[in-house]
Amino acid sequence: MNDPIQSGPAKAPQAAGGVKRWLKRLVIAFVGMSLLGGGLVGVAEHRTSQPEFCASCHNMVPYYESWHADVHGGKLGAYCVDCHYAPGEKTTISAKLRGLSQVASYFSGYYGATRPRAHVTNASCLASKCHGDLRFMDKPLALGTVVFVHAKHLKRTPEMEQPHLDRLHDREAALKALVGARHFAELEEVARQSGPQEERSAKLVALCRAWNVSVESDVLVDFATLQHRPVRLSQLSDLQCKNCHAYNSHVGAKGQKPSRHFEVRTSTCFTCHFNNEGFNVGTNRCLMCHRLEDKPITVHAKVSADIGRKLETPELRTKTVTMTHADIVSRKISCLSCHADVARQTAKVTRRDCQRCHDQPQFFAEWKEPLTVDLVMKFHKAHVQNQRAECLDCHSEIQHRVIRDPEQSGSFLSTSLNNCTGCHPNHHAAQVALLTGTGGQGVAKSEPNPMFGSHTNCYGCHIQPDLTAEKGQVVRGTQETCVACHGERYRAMFKKWKTGIQTTLEDAESAVQDAKKLLAKNTSASAASRQKAALLLAMAEADLRLVKQGNGIHNVTYAIELLDSISTHCQEASAALGKK
Repeated sequence: MNDPIQSGPAKAPQAAGGVKRWLKRLVIAFVGMSLLGGGLVGVAEHRTSQPEFCASCHNMVPYYESWHADVHGGKLGAYCVDCHYAPGEKTTISAKLRGLSQVASYFSGYYGATRPRAHVTNASCLASKCHGDLRFMDKPLALGTVVFVHAKHLKRTPEMEQPHLDRLHDREAALKALVGARHFAELEEVARQSGPQEERSAKLVALCRAWNVSVESDVLVDFATLQHRPVRLSQLSDLQCKNCHAYNSHVGAKGQKPSRHFEVRTSTCFTCHFNNEGFNVGTNRCLMCHRLEDKPITVHAKVSADIGRKLETPELRTKTVTMTHADIVSRKISCLSCHADVARQTAKVTRRDCQRCHDQPQFFAEWKEPLTVDLVMKFHKAHVQNQRAECLDCHSEIQHRVIRDPEQSGSFLSTSLNNCTGCHPNHHAAQVALLTGTGGQGVAKSEPNPMFGSHTNCYGCHIQPDLTAEKGQVVRGTQETCVACHGERYRAMFKKWKTGIQTTLEDAESAVQDAKKLLAKNTSASAASRQKAALLLAMAEADLRLVKQGNGIHNVTYAIELLDSISTHCQEASAALGKK
């Protein structure tokens, strides 16, 4: 009789074989699915890498058309993914997720809510199969009348900068010797301020004038320019290929070819070279970029016989007068004479520009106007290097071109006419200093004009129109305004103020003249005594000039304090020379 327990194991080999068959089938199915999936992924990878796939979304059509017309696409056959993904990036998970997000936004209908922003890194441009050989670096490239060389911008060496550093050290040593260490620190602080070069230079000139120190304005301009050079060099180190070579959204008229997908954006050149620079100063120097041409340029065309007789220039009737730029420069004629209008607009970044992106107080914790070059360098690094910002994301566009519009005869004059400071410095600086109770040497700070409490401005007193031969139309101050606000008793008080200031001013002028004569005659005093007396007299003369130019009536109290300090300084100067 068979034991039922012994019958079980006889069927075990059959069960084990079934499990193996199923496992084998699963492995085969898995391998097959993997191969199929891999094939599909490979096909999808190849298909989605094609520029034609990018153009399947109709909002990408303009980009595709411009790529096809560009040398990169139409001639060299570079794919979108070759540029818009860094080398080795396009097969990563992050790249796929980025692509899927674009697909999702397209099919969800949100593709028009934000503009496509495809970043191109320097690594893509400098890949071995593209521009990795760097042959373009030293190749001269013509941009209109400008010859551009990449190496001058991207391969700066310490040897190239050494002459500029030497000149800066020379300027610093000379200015320290002229104004002293304490005043030099003030000069350096102003020189390192950001903002228009003209305003910065005017502040430097005003400081030297207040210290009674004679320094040529060209020296101060060069000193400030050299202080700003490091920030411009740091911006070159941040420079990306896409800052200068960028997509142009301009589309040609119907039937014309679209713009190039990747073209030189000259506005970047203008932003870097012109922003906060004066005309023909520093990086804005004309001959830094332009070549002198020998091409004749018409100055005067032939005129009729009648006009020639009226002008008493008969030679204009027989020939056209021409000139060349080389001849003009050799005669040291300023480019400003003819080209004051070649640069228009400004690229200054204001707090309001920043608030378009940053609307929380912590972003402006370090903001202090005027910005310094150090702060500009910090902001530039945070936005350009870390956030891939482009120049025109923050800076407005500067226009740079010669305007030849026969319909607007004389329009080239508008630039010089609108820039009053080009010819007229701030003649009212002394008046403002007195009004605010600042600017003196003997008394550095005092109370401002009492009318400041009511916010009375210049028009509160200057209401009397007048016409002068020298200045033309002016508006003079009159005591009638005092009477109108304060009553008739102020008429006599106004006269008393003017008389008191005039008398004290005459005494101060006499004291200065006597002390100067004493200094000139007393040659037996020691060098230290004479130097001390000269310094005291320089302070006295500076305060005297402030009161006379600013008109002491603008702040009677401060004017009297300054005039008293002048007499005191003159007495101290005489005492230093051994005289009572």
